[in-house]
Amino acid sequence: MDAPPETFDGARIRLRRSTPADARAIFRLAADPEVMRYLDWAAHESEADAKAYLDGCVESWESGLEYHWALEEPGTGTIVGCIAVRLEDGVADFGYFLGRAHWGRHFASEACGLLLGWLRGQPEVRRIQATTDFENERSARLLARLGLRLEGVRTAATIRPQLGGPRRDTRVYVLDREQP
Repeated sequence: MDAPPETFDGARIRLRRSTPADARAIFRLAADPEVMRYLDWAAHESEADAKAYLDGCVESWESGLEYHWALEEPGTGTIVGCIAVRLEDGVADFGYFLGRAHWGRHFASEACGLLLGWLRGQPEVRRIQATTDFENERSARLLARLGLRLEGVRTAATIRPQLGGPRRDTRVYVLDREQP
């Protein structure tokens, strides 16, 4: 499978391959505990942590393990979030986050739609999936609107570092190649 495009352009959002130079903007968005609430990775403690993560994204892109894009608002170039997809054995697992100031503006739905459009066109991808915390109703509704179906709930499946406590239930949404 060929690497995905480095950019996707939509009406409201642009996906652009992320770079370590995006660390300040990404760190500022992810510094909001409400943004990080349901994510399954620990919040960065500094801009240097964000840069180290983005350095890893460059390596993952080159190896074909994971592709990571910054979400930019067209016209301003303001980074409003991120989206990434991991590819393994015909399965594309994607996730995203948006800064709170950008919620409700359809950036996530458009970004996910652009990525899903590309993934659907890849013959090697037989399954597309995304997970969300059981209590994250906003993401659950978005994934359903995008055409993914709720496959099930994994009980006590995921640690959400920002929430602490025991493992949490996780919803799994899928789009199989056989689906229309």
